[in-house]
Amino acid sequence: MTDLKTFVSLDDLAKFADDKFVQMLKENKVKDILKAIGLFSDQTITNDILIISQNPEATVVKRLSDWGYYKRKVKENQKGIKVISHVLKNYNIDTTDENGNVFAQGVEKMDIQMGFLFDISQTEGKDYEYLNSNKENVAKYFEAVKGALEKSVRGYEFEYKDIETKSDIDFTNKKIFIKDGLSIDEVIRTLIDNVATVLVATRKEEGLADFFDFEKNGVVYAVNSKLGLDLPEYDFSLSLNDDGLLELKNNLQKVRSVTHQILQNVQNSIEYSVRKLLREEKLEKAEETKEQEEVVQKTKAAKTTKTKTKTKSKQSESEVE
Repeated sequence: MTDLKTFVSLDDLAKFADDKFVQMLKENKVKDILKAIGLFSDQTITNDILIISQNPEATVVKRLSDWGYYKRKVKENQKGIKVISHVLKNYNIDTTDENGNVFAQGVEKMDIQMGFLFDISQTEGKDYEYLNSNKENVAKYFEAVKGALEKSVRGYEFEYKDIETKSDIDFTNKKIFIKDGLSIDEVIRTLIDNVATVLVATRKEEGLADFFDFEKNGVVYAVNSKLGLDLPEYDFSLSLNDDGLLELKNNLQKVRSVTHQILQNVQNSIEYSVRKLLREEKLEKAEETKEQEEVVQKTKAAKTTKTKTKTKSKQSESEVE
């Protein structure tokens, strides 16, 4: 894990990230950047570069307090991953009325500061149920993932029918057709492709013009990376000067934004499904425990009744004698 000890200011971090970004593009490492976008879609492109530069093996990163929410704590002697954080802070501004009374008025401002993230490998505690970066989990929560993908494009209807191609998009009537009878993996991958197409097409252009295919394919690659699906063999090679490479960051920001929208929906749906399943298992276990306790109580009651019956019987025999 690389430690950027010498970078103590935000300007240092930002410059390092920009230089590293251009270097990676020149080395044709676009796919590495896209994988990072998929894994850390809630971060900026700059932070994505900072994360993979410091910890190339990172898969799920969160702040200290966020890991605490999931009942996990950072292990001892772990170094945080330096990133640029945007934090909403409250500031008090003194105001004076006509009578000379001073009042503190709260004002919220966005503050930029150095932040620290920790990868899941640096933490311990309760199992993290929502690490959905594998085919098995996607298949297990297929209906949740499918529904989340469909909801990612508002206003569009999805229809599963017997068509010649795997899918078709009717932009005029806002309908997406998916071939009926596809496997679970094919349905998910086809949905991702179509959802990415619609979302990228309906977003305003950012960065370099005429980069629709690059952006759409970038979203598909990033989402598939996060979900652990087979990665498509896209060609992301570029022929741009340094200024063009820096401008491409805006196109990738659009890729990140669309990717985050899709994955946030999927992540929320899987988290809801996991919690629902855990609740059901907890209720089922409680019901089983209750039934077992009732059986024990009935057994005890039966034994007590039997003992009383025997006692009464002996008393009766005694009286007869």
